[in-house]
Amino acid sequence: MKGLNNLLKFIKENPPGEESWFWSDWEKKLTENIPNWKELINDQKNWEKIKNVKARHHNDELWRCFIDAAGVDLLNYCLVSDDKDLFNGAKYWLYRQFITKLECISPRYIDLWEKLNEFGKKYVINKVFAKFPGELFEWYTHYLREITYFLHRIIYHSGDSHITHHLPRLLGLVPRVVGYIPSKEILNLRDIIEKAGDKYFLKIVDEKIEERKKAFELPLLLNRFLQIPYYLNRDEKELIARAIDKFRRNGYSFAPLPEIYLSYETPPLFVAYPELEEELEEEIKRRREIEEKHVIPRNRERRRPETISIEEVLGCYVPNQKIILYARGISWFARRYGIEENLLRMVVLLHEIGHWITHLLPKPGASSWPTEFFIETSEEVKEGWAQLITYWVVDEIGGKIKDAFEKLNRSQSSAYRVYEIFKDKDINSVVDSLEKLRMLNKPATLDDWKRIM
Repeated sequence: MKGLNNLLKFIKENPPGEESWFWSDWEKKLTENIPNWKELINDQKNWEKIKNVKARHHNDELWRCFIDAAGVDLLNYCLVSDDKDLFNGAKYWLYRQFITKLECISPRYIDLWEKLNEFGKKYVINKVFAKFPGELFEWYTHYLREITYFLHRIIYHSGDSHITHHLPRLLGLVPRVVGYIPSKEILNLRDIIEKAGDKYFLKIVDEKIEERKKAFELPLLLNRFLQIPYYLNRDEKELIARAIDKFRRNGYSFAPLPEIYLSYETPPLFVAYPELEEELEEEIKRRREIEEKHVIPRNRERRRPETISIEEVLGCYVPNQKIILYARGISWFARRYGIEENLLRMVVLLHEIGHWITHLLPKPGASSWPTEFFIETSEEVKEGWAQLITYWVVDEIGGKIKDAFEKLNRSQSSAYRVYEIFKDKDINSVVDSLEKLRMLNKPATLDDWKRIM
């Protein structure tokens, strides 16, 4: 016990002053001052006590040092921890000690993979595909970054948020060379997973490779240039943090957010009802004159949609991949229904984050919602959860953002109002029902949710 107390005291008092210690510095200083520190950190009974003591600087580097000494069990413990320093230390250890060393295959990597928890495996796969994308994917990614930079300059410097008239010129520059070759790191990771006998994650890697091959089919490739990475502002980060906090209080952990894109492609609703987009106030006066010039007359018998789905016009969550915000749809809806565009975009973003939370936000000792069952789960349950999470946050804040949520909700189908059944129930009890829905081992229905509650 005395040795543990010495270790805790040493952690609490270091690094001295403004000095910064990284993992190698921690290892050296610990060895010099606490000779049995590795023995102490290998004892799982000590982890909780050590976790509660914070170093003055670079606490995540300290935990990276500890993981180096204690191995995979501590790594898994940190990956599902609600402590940000432990979580970041674990991710950085995986990045430096595994992901960046995949130029070769080693038996110890196979052993590591076999012992790694589900969250760690997902992190490794996503990071490897992002850092070592392969050719010609890497070349196209660079090209996409250049176009993204150009589009951001247009939006933020000229104030022109309707940039679709620039796209034909940009897309005309897209090379017509197509094809995808996975990087050696991706192929080596695949071999490691295969040698570990992990059929579940081998399937995920193969699907990702196949997705990238399909992405180089020209029509899909051009769609990539209609989507630009979306960077969260301070208010949006706060909204997401508030949503996740409802679940962290009930045992859920930190997790990297999905990729988020602002899309200038045509939302699905405008494909089915092209006249909707044309009927903004500034175009109504000219509509008759414009239509007289068209060869194909408008179908006057086509009925307008009575309700509007968020996923059809404002944004969507693509399971295991990304969140898309439809710029044209958000702008159209905001002007048509008198909502501030930035507030509407925040509400839509929060709704899609709600889908991601219910699907994938990790909880130690519990699995995420199996994707095939999540996709097939009833719209009432999926939209009910996304709207409920959004409601919890906007109701907590009130004011303009709650008004924007309520205006949007009035135009939506009954599935988007299911949240009203649960909104007055205890939040902790409702959050607890999510884990039980994930464990049903079948697509969930509204009756299942009510029964669990």
